[in-house]
Amino acid sequence: MMLLTIVMLLITPDARAVYKIYRLQGDVTLTHEGQPHKAQRRESLSPNDLLLIPVGGKVEILDSDSRRIYTSTRSGKITVRSLIDDAKKDASSLTRKTNEKVLAAVVSNASSQTGGFQSSGLSIHETNGPSSGIVLPAGMSLLGYLMALSTGEAYDDTNDIVLMRRDYSESDDTFNFAVFNTLTRPLYVNIIDQCPDGEPRLYFEENPIAKPRSETLIPEYRYLLPIDQTGYIVIASDKNFTIEDVKRLLDSDYTPDADFFFSLLRI
Repeated sequence: MMLLTIVMLLITPDARAVYKIYRLQGDVTLTHEGQPHKAQRRESLSPNDLLLIPVGGKVEILDSDSRRIYTSTRSGKITVRSLIDDAKKDASSLTRKTNEKVLAAVVSNASSQTGGFQSSGLSIHETNGPSSGIVLPAGMSLLGYLMALSTGEAYDDTNDIVLMRRDYSESDDTFNFAVFNTLTRPLYVNIIDQCPDGEPRLYFEENPIAKPRSETLIPEYRYLLPIDQTGYIVIASDKNFTIEDVKRLLDSDYTPDADFFFSLLRI
């Protein structure tokens, strides 16, 4: 049993990842198993491979499992694993700073009472918990229903509190997510695959805040377009949440303390 536990701990989401060089800028040297050579686009990488990035150079790494693009944040010698860790930390830090600015703007507008985020004119009835106008099958939560919805079944998002889209790059096959929040208060948001391979995973390490009554682009997390048709579910709440909270939302008997809102994007 102890051996099984150790093996399970080693099989993390990162262990499934297959890393490749997505794009290069400058003459980057890659050292694999002690052998240095000029790095090439689409070349496969191991976490312990060493990259030498010149001043002004850049490396973008594709995680083929999550299809996320990680961009180097500095020049010099760095392992693939460290580059990805640094990129994750940088994205989380940027998200936190952006969230602080959004919350400060909301407080400022509320105190001034001069339109903006707190302007009147929108009346929305909100119910507690993960609710919607959908008649759910017995024993199924709304999130579970959206995840189980087949491509042939219609989905109407006209009454959704939050909406999302993919913001496409003009220079390559990558995109960022953008989320529209119809409420007059900010919402923490994150995204999961509609049909995940295994348990659901959050796309963002840190939940970005979607600004009230507007669309919020999330530029710090960039992804390669999938080859096949896919679906995404945006999850939003006025309280910060974790992947464990999301998993609880799959239980039809679970009633969260905060409001949760969902929307499905199928492409």
